[in-house]
Amino acid sequence: MDHFFIKRKRNSEVKYTEACSSSSVESGIVNSDNIEKNTDSSLQTSSSFEPHFKKKKVSARRYNEDYLKYGFIKCEKPFENDRPQCVICNNILANESLKPSKLKRHLETQHAELIDKPLEYFQRKKKDVKLSTQFLSSSTVSEKALLSSYLVAYRVAKEKIANTAAEKIILPACLDMVRTIFDDKSADKLKSIPNDNTVSLRICTIAEHLETMLITRLQSGIDFAIQLDESTDIGSCTTLLVYVRYAWQDDFMEDFLCFLNLTSHLSGLDIFTELERHIVGQYKLNWKNCKGITSDGTATITGKHSRVIKKLLEVTNNGAVWNHCFIHREGLASREIPQSLMEVLKNAVKVVNFIKGSSLNSRLLETFCSEIGTNHTHLLYHTKVRWLSQGKILSRVYELRNEIHFFLIEKKSHLANIFEDDTWVTKLAYLTDIFSILNELSLKLQGKNSDVFQHVDCIQGFRKTLLLWQVRLKSNRPSYYMFPRFLQHIEENIINENILKEIKLEILLHLTSLSQTFNHFFPEEKFETLRENSWVKDPFAFRNPESIIELNLVPEEENELLQLSSSYTLKNDYETLSLSAFWIKVKEDFPLLSRKSVLLLLPFTTTSLCELGFSILTQFKTKERNGLNGAAAMRVALSSCVPDWNELMNRQAHPS
Repeated sequence: MDHFFIKRKRNSEVKYTEACSSSSVESGIVNSDNIEKNTDSSLQTSSSFEPHFKKKKVSARRYNEDYLKYGFIKCEKPFENDRPQCVICNNILANESLKPSKLKRHLETQHAELIDKPLEYFQRKKKDVKLSTQFLSSSTVSEKALLSSYLVAYRVAKEKIANTAAEKIILPACLDMVRTIFDDKSADKLKSIPNDNTVSLRICTIAEHLETMLITRLQSGIDFAIQLDESTDIGSCTTLLVYVRYAWQDDFMEDFLCFLNLTSHLSGLDIFTELERHIVGQYKLNWKNCKGITSDGTATITGKHSRVIKKLLEVTNNGAVWNHCFIHREGLASREIPQSLMEVLKNAVKVVNFIKGSSLNSRLLETFCSEIGTNHTHLLYHTKVRWLSQGKILSRVYELRNEIHFFLIEKKSHLANIFEDDTWVTKLAYLTDIFSILNELSLKLQGKNSDVFQHVDCIQGFRKTLLLWQVRLKSNRPSYYMFPRFLQHIEENIINENILKEIKLEILLHLTSLSQTFNHFFPEEKFETLRENSWVKDPFAFRNPESIIELNLVPEEENELLQLSSSYTLKNDYETLSLSAFWIKVKEDFPLLSRKSVLLLLPFTTTSLCELGFSILTQFKTKERNGLNGAAAMRVALSSCVPDWNELMNRQAHPS
């Protein structure tokens, strides 16, 4: 039966072919061989015969050598059909443009000055295009692979991940995406992207390039300031980080200078020798150009036996200014706490250690808090490192005080008794508030490109705030508006008036002690230079000659300040630019004031960048990579300079 239908279908196709052939042949006679040939070809190309929907096939145009007289050759790229390429502008047109009229139109409209050029002219241009095309075909793929290799390594270092991630994660993921979106051939081109060994080499090359870029700038003789700090990594190796700030182009630049691994039991003189070997011996920098040194106040750096800062100031001919880190000083001032409040803090730490010290206790508290729907389910560890806020730790304990109390009762811990003491909980609320305020002050002192005037304003404002709070508490109607958790707690709970008075006296004692310690670590005489040069902060506040004379400036500086403060154009720049960028911009018109201002603003006020570097170092040197020498990776991750990829590409013509 199937054979019958197939034969019938074949007969009908033959009849239709005969009719078409008879109508198209002038003699009206159909050749049987042609009929049979057409029938077989139609059966091969289509499983069903549908003459009513048959479309006219558009044939692709072919390139002709005569088209060279219009300035077009056949494009060498592997397109499906021939495409013309202009030998003048190298533009590649579509296959439909392979018509003399369209090619001539391109020549007349785009290159009208070449219409009368002979054929020999375009033949010479043809050779140039051929050579450039051959060069690109042999080098473009490798150059792109090399650039991709550098970009992958740069991203790996910036994200602080293992070098093996390029081979195990990034490259396979890219192959999957390209193979899915494009095709296997395109994905195969990505296999020239490097493995983990090449990533390490790329990171070292980029680090060397960034270091050279930075040192070249500093060797030009510009002034700079440094901040330095030391810490211990996970491998118990002592590490010294040094950052540098310098004026470059339109503003200050802050960059990572060097990373030194120190041996144990190094004296201050040994540390200075290491710095001297790197900065002077290796980098060929002049200490006389160093105008500021910032460090913390630890004994290893500033102690009478270490002499690191003392030696640094000597080699700069006392031309540099040493600044004790503002954040370190703020942390030292915050340690002064009355004994009764210190006991509250210690007990809160014991609670945290009891729960976080046991993984089972931590999980059980997390499960319990999740079931009852609290905002937080975890406690935070307490640490004496100044960058981790005690305010956040106490805030979490206070917020979960009821849940912690119930949990400690279930665990039959004696620490549950302290949460039953209303006085203890009330003091905890106060400590939560005051340490949160101190944490906010610490955050204001951090960040890049901040100037000394901003930090001094923050400290002075906080000192005045402490005096205001003391006056509030000493009044007949004390106000606790500055401590929101403490105020809410005494409003929601019934607190005995006598107990509240005792707590108020302890708070007043703490604020007084805090005010005294801030005065000790931030003495007024240290800010005398800033007060004498207050015009740096706002030069447009001195418009009158009388106010300028009181600044004790030399006559040339007074004249410059008078002209500067009278310029409305520069006032707009002052309001839009940072303080350092403004004084750098007016360097040519007001050189004396600009020089004096830059030297005052250049030194660091904190060592926050070093602390940031130590945090990143802990990401590089984990337990699994504790033997890693992370100098190159640290350079790439922390550098503020942007690599010049063209220069890196010129160093190596082909990927390894």
